[in-house]
Amino acid sequence: MRFDRRTFLRSIGAGAVAPAVGLFDRTATAATVITIRGGGADIWNTEDAFHFYYETVDGDFDVQVRNTALENTDPNAKTGIMARNSEDPGAPNVLLRRTPSGAASLQWRSESGSETISTTSGGEDESELDGGSLQAEWLRLRRQGDVFEAYGSDDGTDWTTIARLDGVELSDSALVGLPVTSHNVGVRCTARLRDLSGIDPDTNRDVGDVSVTGSVETEEGVPFVTTGDATDVTARKATLRGELTDLGGADAASCYVEYREVPSAAWTATAAQTRTEPGTFDVRLTDLTSRRYYEYRAVVETENGDRTVGSSETVGTPSQSNGGSNGGGPDSASRVDFADGFAVPAPWLDDDTPIIPVTEPNRRQLAAAVGIDGPRLVVFETSGTVDLGKQRLTVSSDELYLAGQTAPSPGITLVQGDLWIDADDCVIQHLRVRPGDANLTEESDWEPDGIRTGDGTQNNVIDHCTTTWAVDENLSVGYDTVNTTVSNCLIAEPLQDATHHKGDHGYGSLIGNGASNVTLAGNVWAHNYDRNPRLKQGTRTVVANNVIYHYNDGVWMDPDTEASIESNVFRRPVSDQLAVFGEGAAALDDNVATTPTTSEGITQLDTRPLWPTALETVGSENVVEHNLTNAGARPADRTAADERVLEQLRTEGGSYIDSQTEVGGYPELEVVTHRLTIPQGGTRAWLRAKARAVE
Repeated sequence: MRFDRRTFLRSIGAGAVAPAVGLFDRTATAATVITIRGGGADIWNTEDAFHFYYETVDGDFDVQVRNTALENTDPNAKTGIMARNSEDPGAPNVLLRRTPSGAASLQWRSESGSETISTTSGGEDESELDGGSLQAEWLRLRRQGDVFEAYGSDDGTDWTTIARLDGVELSDSALVGLPVTSHNVGVRCTARLRDLSGIDPDTNRDVGDVSVTGSVETEEGVPFVTTGDATDVTARKATLRGELTDLGGADAASCYVEYREVPSAAWTATAAQTRTEPGTFDVRLTDLTSRRYYEYRAVVETENGDRTVGSSETVGTPSQSNGGSNGGGPDSASRVDFADGFAVPAPWLDDDTPIIPVTEPNRRQLAAAVGIDGPRLVVFETSGTVDLGKQRLTVSSDELYLAGQTAPSPGITLVQGDLWIDADDCVIQHLRVRPGDANLTEESDWEPDGIRTGDGTQNNVIDHCTTTWAVDENLSVGYDTVNTTVSNCLIAEPLQDATHHKGDHGYGSLIGNGASNVTLAGNVWAHNYDRNPRLKQGTRTVVANNVIYHYNDGVWMDPDTEASIESNVFRRPVSDQLAVFGEGAAALDDNVATTPTTSEGITQLDTRPLWPTALETVGSENVVEHNLTNAGARPADRTAADERVLEQLRTEGGSYIDSQTEVGGYPELEVVTHRLTIPQGGTRAWLRAKARAVE
């Protein structure tokens, strides 16, 4: 469900679940509630890290459970039902997972130490559903021989099949239970589950490297409350609803609502209402701020001392204005504007779009801000270095505008992790991402990109960003994407021989198979040994006004590719490889290189096979100075690492590196705070003015 900015009804957001259909028509009985707290980086890849509450089951099983709450420590936090061979972190397993968004899907590791795939990533063919997931509060995982069946439900009665799976090397005697991972190293995630059937867990323990110890608590006969919709939402007010469905054996209960502005960590409680029987209760909030997202949850406390909270939901408040111009503002300092490509920057953005201010440079706040499910403008009231804790930060919900230009000097840099845009209609501006080797060894399988758009995504813009020190690719566009713009970016210094399992891997940009209408304009690729960029099979790309410096392979075209390659400058090659090579068809014009521009394998076209209407070439005689002036995050407010790389381009200096430690290590940017005066109207013009100020 998506936030409706015109009627301002609630959206199901980070940490939210869909209301259970028919739930309030049932006669509730006192429940046994299981509370599991677990840390860990993830249940994914080749090894897992989580807390597990389980028993050993021989042969077939049929397990059901209801996940009533899952803390949003990260959009990819997980709970659900798992079967695995052993407590070994790399053991084969099947997990019917549920994330804070309320989405249920199936993931599995087929054999020991192999990569994990899911019905939403790599294993889509196994899914019975379009998209591979569904909103479900009730989960059911069944085993019959070697076949696993996963189901979801919103009422515990009518079940929808998610997937049927075989081919997992799971022993006849398996560990079956309830896992929780926070996907946020050093932080515990709390999950609450009830109505468990099919197993009777007797063991709980941490699996893998979780950094913080997990725990399990069970409570019998506890009250139960459900969070309802927000109604009558205005710029400053909203009515929130809860439903008390079970007093847990008590004679009376206090019911209230807790709420907080995203991404705040602290909850505010409303006044309590005393109830002696099940029913709904409403709370009217009158102290809200316009253009904000609020997370809220219903709470019940009984005279017996029991306390239960409902799942979190979110509501966005509109502007106090009557709307205003949705355009205007100054042009970019660069002659390549972020709107000049095929992608349309944030067509959803208007003067009612909620704004989320990040006030501290930490992963928790940033993850909470980008994790909201609904249109959101994320701004920064702080500068500094955000340590991602050796984890990926994934944007999984559409319509994000991440405005790094709003931060005070020296801006925002993400380290020890990468940023994936697995969503549509997003804009990322004036951000630096420097994953580095995270001080890990070659055996760690640490292989982060810098920034990457997810497979199948569309209409995304990455503008004026810096990506350096990646282990895989610095900045890439996913497979089968549509309308992607990468403009005015500094894509430099991937780690040549670090922690990638393939060894040397100093790569710049990969444009994934089938990606169409990709615009790569005004960028600098520096010290990338290969993929400057690599245009994979079936891609349709414009490569214009770029500088490629200190490279072995320049533009590499696979078969069945088409590209318009114009006004690019190639400098300081380290091989005799042609600047544009491989196969495919390209219109080539005004490119300057030390080696010949193209090879016989490239079919040269007389006319451009594709070109965005607004894009103009700056001319090869101007492109170097133009890009040195305009590329990267905050060109008027560059950090030392960016200045060093661009100065090397000027002086024909610099070398390939294997670790960020060779060039000064991770930055520790000064933390400066300022209070933004955020407009009630003219949002686009305001964002353009903020960008122009740092360009």
